[in-house]
Amino acid sequence: MMSELRTDPRWAHARGSRWFAGKDGGAEPVSIRPLDWFVPPGRGGPAVRTEILSVAYPDGRTEDYQLLLSYRPDRLAGAVLGSGPGGDRRWVHDATRDPQAVLALVDALRGDGRGADWQGRLAVDALPADPRPVRPFEGEQSNSTVFLGASALIKVIRRLEPGRSIDIELHEALARAGVRSTDELLGSLSATPGGGARVDLAMITTRIDAARDGWALATAEAAAGHDFSAHAARLGRALGLVHAALAAQLGTGSLDGDAIADAMTARLAAAADEVPALAGHERRVRRLFDALRGRELASQRIHGDFHLGQTLLGRDGWHIIDFEGEPLKSLAERRRPDSPLRDVAGMVRSFGYAAATATGLAPADREDWELTCVNAFVGACVDTDEPFVGRDDTLSAYVADKAVYEVLYEHRNRPDWIHIPLNALERLVALGTSD
Repeated sequence: MMSELRTDPRWAHARGSRWFAGKDGGAEPVSIRPLDWFVPPGRGGPAVRTEILSVAYPDGRTEDYQLLLSYRPDRLAGAVLGSGPGGDRRWVHDATRDPQAVLALVDALRGDGRGADWQGRLAVDALPADPRPVRPFEGEQSNSTVFLGASALIKVIRRLEPGRSIDIELHEALARAGVRSTDELLGSLSATPGGGARVDLAMITTRIDAARDGWALATAEAAAGHDFSAHAARLGRALGLVHAALAAQLGTGSLDGDAIADAMTARLAAAADEVPALAGHERRVRRLFDALRGRELASQRIHGDFHLGQTLLGRDGWHIIDFEGEPLKSLAERRRPDSPLRDVAGMVRSFGYAAATATGLAPADREDWELTCVNAFVGACVDTDEPFVGRDDTLSAYVADKAVYEVLYEHRNRPDWIHIPLNALERLVALGTSD
């Protein structure tokens, strides 16, 4: 079976897709299992269903991925994968690039849609009867997003894990709290393959009106030398509201500062073993982490992967999106309560990257732009007039931990950018420690 799957066009499609995380891990296809049809054959349009691709790795790990497919007698350019499996005379397509298939799927979810092993819900009046045009998002994503006209989008979850989608769960919690600084959840789709554990397959949300990407906007403003601090403060207030709502809806707890410092120190040691340029900072960065020892830190559910690319500026202000957390972490890790400072540190470093890419500015001006944004953001988020830099050793530890992660990432993927997090660490240790 595995040898047959290696030549299957569905496997070739998955292996070459942006959302497939197993490209460099030696993944091999094990099985492709279809769910019951969302849209059965014989209705005059494309038949639509999910097929679950299981892959295995040399180290024994396994993963499941969702292939949302449409079957039709004609070949649709830009979406067709190949001929149907097992002698099926129809052509198989990536349904996220088949507008007719997407519309048929959305119609199947209106009200309470059900199949033998799937169930979905979309409020009947949540979308117009004909939410066109249907257009796939072409940017880099770990899932697949398709725009439904001007008012909504459907996000197809690619890597499947048992249990509730964190993105859906947190959207529901924020909706209960009345938070408006995110996109509204309109519907969702889940399945119980083979009668087993539930997995979430997709979610439908509102589309932010006239949205501008936070990263694109910030980098353009930095390159032009424009003050971005008012936007940064509004982002800080938006994150503060999200954190308060998640704490109220899903509860709070505490973290042992010694355990957090130990984990950060272990990540630092592992990174320094791989990146020689980090070794010279190791002792002083470790002292930033030691500031957490003997403390008890508040914990709660958080965004988990917060940066400018997870924000949109709409007509009505800033919105925070994509609550699924760090894609490389397991579902259990992403669901685990953490310090809200993890999110704050993520945005602090994102401002650092935006400033570093502003090549039209002098180095001193880039640093001033970054620090102005950081102080405005942190001040609004934690409701303080004190500047962040050199003042808050707890937040400094989280920012340093994020920068260590970035050093390792840039070393492996973009060595020309490794100076960005290394420079940030140099500034942090200079402000927070002395020899």
